[in-house]
Amino acid sequence: MTKVLIVEDEMPSARKLKNFILEIEPNFEIVDILDSVSTTVSFLENNTVDLIFLDIHLSDGNSFDIFKKTDVEVPIIFTTAFNQYAIDAFKQISVDYLLKPLDKELLRSAINKFNKIYHSANKAASFNYEKLKELLTQSKENKEYQERFLVHYRDKIKSINTSEIAAFYADNKYIFIKTFDNQNFDTNFTLEQLEHKLDPKHFFRANRKCLIHINSIKDAVVYSKSKLKLNINPELPFEIIISTEKSPKFKQWLSQ
Repeated sequence: MTKVLIVEDEMPSARKLKNFILEIEPNFEIVDILDSVSTTVSFLENNTVDLIFLDIHLSDGNSFDIFKKTDVEVPIIFTTAFNQYAIDAFKQISVDYLLKPLDKELLRSAINKFNKIYHSANKAASFNYEKLKELLTQSKENKEYQERFLVHYRDKIKSINTSEIAAFYADNKYIFIKTFDNQNFDTNFTLEQLEHKLDPKHFFRANRKCLIHINSIKDAVVYSKSKLKLNINPELPFEIIISTEKSPKFKQWLSQ
């Protein structure tokens, strides 16, 4: 039985990934779900697995820190979002990736790719982690984020700079732009699409309903069970609650 480790700091994503994996490959055994660099390093120093599904950004840092702290010779499928340059890079060095939000058929393809390599005569040679790290670093430096959005304003089309946008939020199945001067405009992008188009230094996916600009945040107060409630200006039509799982990542982002 193939032993699989999931490293993902957002539990809803981890659970979804686990369910998808077991639907596709019932013979896979999910031995653990971890959410940080430190727990993953500790696990790998004391256990062996055949495959790791690894998110890039974890609750206590970048997953590449794992490679600095312990030897990793296990095939890895990354669960992350990068531009086309990185997609080509993954394919060139025989390491696959899953773009969030997860797609079951893409996961099936990634697992099939792993199975071919895993059962090959020289499976270790197919994974060059130093080269992967180099390519991903270049990808991050080269990535261009969207700076302006076109919106309809009465009978005109208006261009809004991202620096003017306090938040993107979902309301009644529509996605809206909230500007710092408290105007609302609708957009055809989904929050998932926007999350990949916006510079993560400036915008954070607080929950399923909104993306917020760092300059919109007034403060955060402890809610129940380590959740956080955000107070932003201007306000949205609903309370902004950050889950217990996402709170460490939010704090890390806020202090960058």
